Amino acid sequence: MRIWGHRYNRDLQRYNLALRMIAHEARTHTICDWTGLPDDRIRNLYQSYYHEHGKNPASRRRGPSPQSLAFFFGTARSRSESAAVVGLCYLLDVLPAETLSNPRRELPSVWRGQKLCVAYELYLELVPQTVMTLEHVVLLIMTVALGHEFQVGHCISCGGVIVIDRSSLRRWSCTHCGDHVARRSEVDLEWDGDPAKQESQPDLFRAPSQRERKRIRT
Repeated sequence: MRIWGHRYNRDLQRYNLALRMIAHEARTHTICDWTGLPDDRIRNLYQSYYHEHGKNPASRRRGPSPQSLAFFFGTARSRSESAAVVGLCYLLDVLPAETLSNPRRELPSVWRGQKLCVAYELYLELVPQTVMTLEHVVLLIMTVALGHEFQVGHCISCGGVIVIDRSSLRRWSCTHCGDHVARRSEVDLEWDGDPAKQESQPDLFRAPSQRERKRIRT
């Protein structure tokens, strides 16, 4: 009876994860990888899910999953969103601290898939207008876990989590701090030498000096 109960709970978790990923429009092969369920059961779940929710089964995503890594670095917004998703995945233990030799074999599991959905759902609450899908997140964490093309680090100015394309010459700074440095550079170029006209707004993302820390404590 205990063995039967364990198998029942395990299968129930798989089906619940599959339904959760279906709700996020994941493709059949992606759901199979994370749940271990055969593709015919996933298709049956698709049909029952759409029948229950009154949706058209033809609206689910088909074809290959996202493969382009340029999606995560095309714009300043996409770089910021990628860093936010990776940060959530680390906090929720979707991503391990160390790199993996074969993430596509080592990462997918039911318990990690549940954490992946939690991270993505939390991200959707924070950034509801995002175009990043669950499968984009899967591609991102697989690439980060491998560590060959992407590297996770911290902004040299504010210490925030950033995702770095290892083939790029971009500085180790987040989008916000990078824009701030660019604006300061433009101001310096336009400065005519008059101290009264120099930009005087403090940098809020640098570490405070010893004198400033003393003033804050008092």
